[in-house]
Amino acid sequence: MNNSPERAPERILTRDEVMEAISRFAEGATFIREMSDGEGLYFLEAEVKGKNAGEKTEYLYTRRGNFPNVVETVTCISAVYYEGGASVFGEQIAVQNETGEWEEVK
Repeated sequence: MNNSPERAPERILTRDEVMEAISRFAEGATFIREMSDGEGLYFLEAEVKGKNAGEKTEYLYTRRGNFPNVVETVTCISAVYYEGGASVFGEQIAVQNETGEWEEVK
């Protein structure tokens, strides 16, 4: 007998829904690119330019699953910070919980 709870199928977000989620963390984010598979959107990149040349923040949405070049265990939004054209650091800023709501990572 298997007592583990079954996970409901994940609802695949649209580009507009992902951009709306990113806008909670990044005012004025600009869409850069997206990747999809047979189920729909699995990766989206947006960015916000910094005040100085070479400064920007990339916001990356990745859906949970196995995809070319990446295996993601949670659906999340990450941020990568750049200065002088080089990445300084990156961090996961939000994960999607089992009910589909976004939770900030603190």
